[in-house]
Amino acid sequence: MKISVIIPTLNARGCLSPLLTRLLSQTLKDREIIVIDSQSGDSTQEIATSFGAKTMTVPRGEFNHGRTRNIAAGAASGEYLVFLTQDALPVDDELLARLASPLEEDGTRAVGYGRQIAYGNAPAIEKFVRGFNYPDESRSRGRGDIEAMGVKAFFCSNACSIYRRDVFERMGGFRGDTIMNEDMEFVYRAVMAGYKVHYAADAQVFHSHSYTLAEQFRRYVDIGVFFADNQAIASCSRTEEEGKKYLREASSSLLKSGRAHELAHLFLDSAARFLGYRVGASYRALPVSLVKRLSMNKGYWG
Repeated sequence: MKISVIIPTLNARGCLSPLLTRLLSQTLKDREIIVIDSQSGDSTQEIATSFGAKTMTVPRGEFNHGRTRNIAAGAASGEYLVFLTQDALPVDDELLARLASPLEEDGTRAVGYGRQIAYGNAPAIEKFVRGFNYPDESRSRGRGDIEAMGVKAFFCSNACSIYRRDVFERMGGFRGDTIMNEDMEFVYRAVMAGYKVHYAADAQVFHSHSYTLAEQFRRYVDIGVFFADNQAIASCSRTEEEGKKYLREASSSLLKSGRAHELAHLFLDSAARFLGYRVGASYRALPVSLVKRLSMNKGYWG
């Protein structure tokens, strides 16, 4: 069993060395590492080469979450494709083995993804979000789970994921016309085709963000655009129901941890998400120049 680890990068000098060091220490040794870089202005490519990684380059203005990963996948030789982001750090040396094992055990599992744990210096809300989206129990999901779970049946994250390569290629890889959520869109097609997605809670990476309110707003503009462009997936969404659950549980978490003073930020953060999503979902009624200005993925509108 050979695994190809694919890492898209941009100015990753500060985080790439620890990631590659941890990957080279994995217990699963039959693997290759492919770094596909968007014309970094730092020493990213030199660092990747020094660790023996295969390096590729795409023009920065042409980066696309789906297409860029497809390019790297086309150069891969493994039976399984593992996608990591540059800021995701394996918690231990068993990450690759624990991602691959469930797919080896069950041929109907076409996709898997690992558990994300917030870095120690992450804001309290971000730590809650990671626990909210990545619980401590593994499970597989398929078409029969859509009624009960809605769009969460298709949840996946390419910050730490694995794909059975034969299925990936047979289904045409990621779509190249999505603004983001290329992982969710692929899982949707796979699940509708009869495959399963597996969440491996024991395959863990440190990964979190510290978005400002403006960044959170722009990120959710793009999420809204994605769902506006993918109505079949959007029809399974329960945005308001999930939003209320998140706000309720996040508030409770802050109160229990003695962080009541952070409630105001929680509500502002939630408002930024809600408003951003609404703007993105209605983007066709707005001037393209305005949507591009509000979007986090500006290259998509080129």
